[in-house]
Amino acid sequence: MPVREAAPVVRSAEPVRLPQAAADAVPAMAETAVRNSASQWSAAEKLDYLRRKNIGNCQRCKLSTTRKQIVFGVGDPEADLMFIGEAPGFDEDRQGEPFVGAAGRRLTQWLGRLGLRRDQVYIANVLKCRPPGNRDPEADEVERCSPFLRAQIRAIAPKVIVCLGRYAGILLLGRPTDTTLREMRSRSWRYVDPSGAHEASLHVTYHPSYVLRREQELAPGQRNPADDTVMSDLQQALSKIRVGAAAPQNS
Repeated sequence: MPVREAAPVVRSAEPVRLPQAAADAVPAMAETAVRNSASQWSAAEKLDYLRRKNIGNCQRCKLSTTRKQIVFGVGDPEADLMFIGEAPGFDEDRQGEPFVGAAGRRLTQWLGRLGLRRDQVYIANVLKCRPPGNRDPEADEVERCSPFLRAQIRAIAPKVIVCLGRYAGILLLGRPTDTTLREMRSRSWRYVDPSGAHEASLHVTYHPSYVLRREQELAPGQRNPADDTVMSDLQQALSKIRVGAAAPQNS
């Protein structure tokens, strides 16, 4: 059917259009909105958002191609005491939970001697994915993964952090990579989040895997001095919670 020409009409003024945000400003606006909302979230909600939205199916480093699972963390989201290891191992990679193998059983024993259960503390690692063959974390992996750990610390806001192993201590204390564990343990440090959002007393001690290796070198029935050393370190760390003592400044 042919279309008839409409009679001339007087056009009204163009509708008022609100200014549009630049494309690159939209993510920033959304991020600000989330940050403002997150300030009202519980620690559990913050951790859940971090795990689902920020980490997700992380592909930020080469470990994403060899891992079985991302190992986020486990425990009480509002714990006063937080343990931080170096990276997941074989068992952790398959179960998706930190410290569940032989090293995890030893950590659970240590907690029991202190009168604590695993669900009363929070346990995490510097890396969320297992390095092949349980090798040491590499610098680029730590760089890409450590912001997630720092976000976990801010969400949980522990009073005391215990670093299990040298790599966790070096990262959180900002020490040179050749710093030995001996230089960091047997004293109390202060962890300060780079943003200034949280501070905590920090202690460094041996990783359970190291203690187990030392045990294998001893004669049957011989007392393991490394195990005693860790218990002494943990008792010192726990005293910071029980008496509310302030940690000294880094020197």
